[in-house]
Amino acid sequence: MTRVAPFRLVIRVLLALGELHRRMLGVLFALLGPAAAYALTGLLARGLYRLLTPLRARSEAQCRAALGGRMAARDVPRVAEDAFIHRIWNLVDLLLAERRLHPGTFARYGGRVPEPYLTRMLTAQRRGQAALLVSAYYGPFDLLPVFLGYNGVQAAVVYLPHANAAYDAHRRRVRQRSGCELVPVSQALKRLPRILESGGTVALVADHPAGQRGLPATFLGLPTRVPRTVGLLAERYDADVVVAGIRRVGPFRFEIEVADVLDHTEWTGRGDAIAFITERYLRGLEQLILRDPVQYLWAYARWGEEQASQLVAEAADSGPRPAAPP
Repeated sequence: MTRVAPFRLVIRVLLALGELHRRMLGVLFALLGPAAAYALTGLLARGLYRLLTPLRARSEAQCRAALGGRMAARDVPRVAEDAFIHRIWNLVDLLLAERRLHPGTFARYGGRVPEPYLTRMLTAQRRGQAALLVSAYYGPFDLLPVFLGYNGVQAAVVYLPHANAAYDAHRRRVRQRSGCELVPVSQALKRLPRILESGGTVALVADHPAGQRGLPATFLGLPTRVPRTVGLLAERYDADVVVAGIRRVGPFRFEIEVADVLDHTEWTGRGDAIAFITERYLRGLEQLILRDPVQYLWAYARWGEEQASQLVAEAADSGPRPAAPP
């Protein structure tokens, strides 16, 4: 007991200092403005990335395996590094959004869902048509819920709580401010069926790897197993599936892109409905990522930890690769 108490005290002090640091950053970024805030954090993130050798090795290995046939080998390190910087910029987005993002400004920053998709989503919502909005760890995905709400799309958003309770509270506060409901992953199995059954909209990140029970598929050309969740829910509740993402196009400037829309009637009578839905939304997510690969989190073990480790080992064994032909 005597050893545990000091340890807990140290953890509390560190968390308190982290929260103070976050608040100070928020004030600093508000004073500097978006351009300077992104430039400063981008410089620091670039230096950090180059120090984190294991993370850099994983990012480059996965990026090269997925995109090696689509870009010159010499461009892979740059894309992987820029992707890490975009991930760090997600924190800047949240800190700036707390002061800058509200119903009167969201469109100015690029938060409008493009037509004809916005009208289609709102019309479906009014008539009680269930829908699944599927996205990926792409761009400033933390802001997608708040932009949806400001567009009039009231969605229940599945999220994974952050280990840092203070940061998680801040992130929830920003993401919920437009009226979207946040559903912790631990409650998703109970909550999502009720929402869809009542004709509501559910938004979730759907590029997680699955275990052996997952559906065999490919993602960006690499073999993987995909959760059946989206396909099962869409089939069971006759839910439309909208594949969309949000890109960062400048300092606190964004663009929402809809890659595909699956009407629930498209799989009526199909014996392979779940496989059909899964294949379509995966190809939609690929379309988003290939349009702007630096927006994707290449450090994330999308194809599983085992596959990530294998790709890193193969990259280390093969050494530098020749540039791909133009």
